[in-house]
Amino acid sequence: MKDREMNGFLDRGTVFKGDLTFDDMLRIDGQFEGTIHSQSTLIVGDGAEITGEIQVDTITVNGQVDGVIRAAERVEINKNARVKGEIHTPVLSIQEGAAFDGSIFMTADTRNTSRPAAKTPKKKEATE
Repeated sequence: MKDREMNGFLDRGTVFKGDLTFDDMLRIDGQFEGTIHSQSTLIVGDGAEITGEIQVDTITVNGQVDGVIRAAERVEINKNARVKGEIHTPVLSIQEGAAFDGSIFMTADTRNTSRPAAKTPKKKEATE
């Protein structure tokens, strides 16, 4: 994680909907719905619930994220965190006890690389 000061904090009980951009480290412990863009670090606190699209350098998840995460450097999903959706990052760390349900794209290019889910062929049932 880069040596940067935290310059923002959305505390528990805070509800924010919309587009959020920030320059230095930000921590969210409340609820957020929308898009987040930064070339810095986002910390998703224990009580946080985020729904939407996140594009940052580094993200550390301790709460819940539902959506698309694009991290240019690193994604960390810590114990008890819950992530559902897509992750695009070159480096991924998932601690024991965390939950992840979705797709992972581990590439250096984290821009819009979403792909439609691959179709799985149906199994042919055996006939008697």
